[in-house]
Amino acid sequence: MSTIELRDYQLDAKNRILTNIKNGVQKQLLEMPTSSGKTYMAASTISDIIAEGKKVFFIVADSPLVFQTYKAFRNVGLYPSILKSGSSRYFNEYADIQIVMAQTYKARMDKIPDLHADVVFCDEAHYMHDSNTMNKILERHPDAFIVGMTGTPIDEKGFLLSGYDKYELNIINIRELQRRKMVAIDRYFPATPMDITGVRIKNTGEFNDKDLDETCNQSYIIKDIVQGYLKFNEGHKAICFAINIDHAEKLRDEFLNAGIKAGVVHSKQKKFLNDYWFESSKKGRIQVLVSVSSIIRGYDDTEIVDMIDCQPTNSLRKQIQKWGRCCRMDSLGVGYARIFDFGSNYDRFLAWSMPRLYSVDKAFEVRPEDKSIVCFNCFEPIYERTNKCPNCGVILTEQMEKKEREIKDNLRVQEIKEIQALTGSSGAIESLTRLLGYNANTFYYTKVLPVRVASVDLDVFNSEVIRLANYCRRKGYKPYYVVAKIREKMEVVN
Repeated sequence: MSTIELRDYQLDAKNRILTNIKNGVQKQLLEMPTSSGKTYMAASTISDIIAEGKKVFFIVADSPLVFQTYKAFRNVGLYPSILKSGSSRYFNEYADIQIVMAQTYKARMDKIPDLHADVVFCDEAHYMHDSNTMNKILERHPDAFIVGMTGTPIDEKGFLLSGYDKYELNIINIRELQRRKMVAIDRYFPATPMDITGVRIKNTGEFNDKDLDETCNQSYIIKDIVQGYLKFNEGHKAICFAINIDHAEKLRDEFLNAGIKAGVVHSKQKKFLNDYWFESSKKGRIQVLVSVSSIIRGYDDTEIVDMIDCQPTNSLRKQIQKWGRCCRMDSLGVGYARIFDFGSNYDRFLAWSMPRLYSVDKAFEVRPEDKSIVCFNCFEPIYERTNKCPNCGVILTEQMEKKEREIKDNLRVQEIKEIQALTGSSGAIESLTRLLGYNANTFYYTKVLPVRVASVDLDVFNSEVIRLANYCRRKGYKPYYVVAKIREKMEVVN
């Protein structure tokens, strides 16, 4: 048994994994948020598995994660081997644990020894889900138990990742981690959003790259973004997300022009330059590190406090990963992340800390009752139904009243949709709406529909309502003429 000390929720996650393996669950997916200690929990679980004489693969898809995992495992007394190009001195084919760089294993599958794996852990399972690389690895180990681990168990369209036999979700949520002071509290500072109303949507669901560039990559917009950030600049270390490389470099230049030390990393830049700017950011030589996607996965700097988000996205998964880059608990004791949402992503997905439920059959949707309001004084999201900010005590009557109205309106819409689904009455309502000059839902369900007798088929009833409504509109009669005439017909039938 492992001697690694785990927190309560980590122990719960570990027990679920081991129980599923014991019960023969071939493929399981585990959801644990950023900074909840997935790797540490996995190390303890693997320790118990290899104690039974079994072999384990731990698969990662990014080079930085290979050695992060190796160090974490060694720190708790495990002795893993590394299977990665350029790291042959760390490879031991007889080791009980293989930390596997997925791309290397696929490329060299025919040249390396036939390694056995009883259990395969897949870190950041969302990234390699159903990929050719991962499928090739699993084909080579058809009898292995698969344990997927991720903080974002959804695909690009918001559906729960398919193909797993069992899902272990919501072991702990972000709000609970915040209460335990394990991750930073997300705060949403004022930021004038870029207008992307004319940007087209691709078949994948994401925004059209060309449209985004034409809309957002404008010098006056970039200047407004930097000036907007300067109003609240307190010198905290920051990351900035851009829509493309040209946009990233322009943002970097504008920060420099404003007197803020900044660097940029991207895929077309030489590796030694990227490494230089990564190191400069971590050591505090620059304040802002600008990127498109290089820091979304595999980048770990707990001292980042500010996130300047200039990258609109329709992918909830991508946005959660972006938020996670700045919401780790810092060593300086700031305790919160300052998010400047110039990309309007809060409007699409709300707050990072909002509890979310996912489904294989239905894409994630935001319900009004789940929405948070943001305090205008301390900028912290509030989920409770209260007129007073729990953090700073400011009164929030107007914001809370707006939320309550949205909840009531949504409930009313849902009720009407359910009734329409049962009655098929949309045509009658549409005709009455034209007659009344405003939405006729209430008029139909409270004045017209109650007149119907059970013996009259609903389609026949609605057809008569449509005929009478159109007749009234032509003649200029009042809407209650429809009710009176329908009542007469129902009395004859009855």
